[in-house]
Amino acid sequence: MLKKLFYWGINLIKKRLWQRYSNYHIIIWMVNLETAMVSLTPSQENYLKTIYLEVSQNGYAKMSDIANLLSVKKSSVNAALNVLVNKNLINYTPYSQITLTPDGQENAKEIIEKFEVMYNFFCEILKLPREEAVANSCRIEHTMSDELFQRIGRFCEFTKEVYANDPNYRKRLDNLFS
Repeated sequence: MLKKLFYWGINLIKKRLWQRYSNYHIIIWMVNLETAMVSLTPSQENYLKTIYLEVSQNGYAKMSDIANLLSVKKSSVNAALNVLVNKNLINYTPYSQITLTPDGQENAKEIIEKFEVMYNFFCEILKLPREEAVANSCRIEHTMSDELFQRIGRFCEFTKEVYANDPNYRKRLDNLFS
């Protein structure tokens, strides 16, 4: 429904603005608007990640389990679920099991991958305690750009490789944060 409305609006805008703007500007505007429609807040990303983990473990998620895991009220979960349904990231109707759409699964995997890369960076390279690494990874996963994510991931892989093969580097890295 939302996508139909979106494309109807785009078509109307195209017709009205055709003579005023070039085709190129309309396409750029459409891409920006569509991207904005699927962006998620950190809170929505946490809900999506929690649903993904529950679905991975049980085959589905339940509202009460999500509320317990995130320590929030069911009414908050319900509001978040409705937003995620409208963004076509989950399958949910009231009093039913919650599952992920293919887009939802892809988004959740990206969020979890960002968390894992940052967690490994904090624990293995910066030698932070586990609790601090988890807390910082949870905060950063929502704000980091794709470029930063890729670079930190490559840096971690590089550092692991050098660490495994160069005893001097291993000794220096181990002593750096001792």
